[in-house]
Amino acid sequence: MKRCAALACALWPTLALATTQCPPEFGEKSTAFWVLGLAVLALFVLLGLALPVVAARWALGRGGWARAAWILVACVAMLGCWIAGLWIFGVYFVMVC
Repeated sequence: MKRCAALACALWPTLALATTQCPPEFGEKSTAFWVLGLAVLALFVLLGLALPVVAARWALGRGGWARAAWILVACVAMLGCWIAGLWIFGVYFVMVC
């Protein structure tokens, strides 16, 4: 544990590299670029919100346990969809120069 703490303290200055700005030759990102990125994020959010609704409607004729299982699986898929959207937005729109 002490070694991990010492290593974290020693590597602390290198964490600042993650916050350095892009070189000036890359310029600013256009408004269309940000609109596209936010549209992709919104698409994943809306898709994630639709999954439990569709699962609940699809499982209407099923028994109680089967319906609950489908809705639970849909909620897990919803969270996965949201995480995927955030990852795509972060990797391809925020963390690029």
